[in-house]
Amino acid sequence: MQAEKIQFQEGVPYSIKVQKIENTPIHWHEDVLEIVLPIKGSVRVFEGFEEILVKEGDFSFVNNLHVHHITSSDNAICIIMHLDLNYFERYFEYIKHTFFRSNLYEMGSSKSVSTNFDDEIRKGYKTRFLNLLASVFLDILNNESMAENLIMDSIYQLVASIVNDFLWVKFMRDNNKPVTEVQLNRYLRIIKYIRENYEKRITVEDIARREYITENYFSHFWKDFSFFSFKDRLNYERVIMSEILLLGTNMSINAISEKVGFSDVKYYYKHFKKWYGTTPLEHKKRYMEYMEKGTCVTRLSMWDIKDLLEDFIRNFILKEYAQNNIWNTSYLFDNFVNLKYLYKLDKKIPQRGSRNAVVNILDPANFKEIGDKVFFNWQNIDMLVNFSETSEFNLDIKIDCKLLDEKLYEKAINTFLDSCLLRYRLVTMEKWKFLITYNSEDTYYVANTVGDIINERVPKASVTYFFEI
Repeated sequence: MQAEKIQFQEGVPYSIKVQKIENTPIHWHEDVLEIVLPIKGSVRVFEGFEEILVKEGDFSFVNNLHVHHITSSDNAICIIMHLDLNYFERYFEYIKHTFFRSNLYEMGSSKSVSTNFDDEIRKGYKTRFLNLLASVFLDILNNESMAENLIMDSIYQLVASIVNDFLWVKFMRDNNKPVTEVQLNRYLRIIKYIRENYEKRITVEDIARREYITENYFSHFWKDFSFFSFKDRLNYERVIMSEILLLGTNMSINAISEKVGFSDVKYYYKHFKKWYGTTPLEHKKRYMEYMEKGTCVTRLSMWDIKDLLEDFIRNFILKEYAQNNIWNTSYLFDNFVNLKYLYKLDKKIPQRGSRNAVVNILDPANFKEIGDKVFFNWQNIDMLVNFSETSEFNLDIKIDCKLLDEKLYEKAINTFLDSCLLRYRLVTMEKWKFLITYNSEDTYYVANTVGDIINERVPKASVTYFFEI
């Protein structure tokens, strides 16, 4: 059992492989984040002390320096993506030291399912993430010279989504209590310090001194972030890092315990059993027995799964965007391909002057009212937001007030803004220009109210009114 070295091409901070899996070798990666996406069948990902059932149509992360292997009882076909954390560290300071996950951590249980929550916000993050993955895969199948530029745009958006939406700490609880950027950065600084110094003696007093806060303040801060005590989190790090030494070397238990920072081997046994449910030697024996049985992995190419991939996009990604058939999946797929084409065209033959991407959020292609409920076509909106974030285009949000029902317009606008704040965050929305159009006295007053709502919810956004005939 050893580290698996991922060979990234120069200037290409990702690699992708397709595998039919029965059972993979036990291994780990250094400075690499892995994404596991089963597009046919389900897999079990064994990472550290956890066993996660990743169902077809979902995905899971394997974190940096985490020992892992994957099994499948139905020879699942998976796309495995690796991301070079050394490359992305220039954009995201703490990415090498942060854990990510795509499902809720279930306290006291080492087994979980990748879909173990019914939370529309997190489900929305997953749908948008899968949309970005699909964009990458389709571009890989495109042999044109522009494909690599398009892929890099989507890869950057993928990593930004991972960092913003899938932090381990955000999935440690079943609520969405807001976290400020200052709080999050403090937490990430502390985690980085732990990961870089876990083998040393670290106390709450040390951390409080480094952060220029009192021990009492730190205790309250930490309690808001985690249901693990600080000492438990530190010892968790030591136990996780010990697994590499336990399975990858012939070091004694005493030597491993000392190497990872435990003051006495009895504490190592205690904390290892707390997380893994077994002793270190029992764990090593079980994994040695697994390896002796041999592994079975068949390598495939992206071209081998082209039809399967398109079916996957229709059946899982676009099905979520369809919102219980509010939007037709065939239309969504055709529109997805068309938007990709327009994006590619712009990259190949950029237009002169300033360029704007406009989405008319109330156009029938993007908006529907059914009873007292409103529905937006988030696939179109997600694509254009991603487009604007990775190109020279500015994003204009057009709101045509003559298309608004007088009884529902405030609800419609607030629903749109609520969802956007959750999907894209305020910092992204502040770059947008809102174009509010009206064509009568009645719609003039509606336009003013809509503008007031936007100014209140997104204070730094640009709002422009148009009389349209």
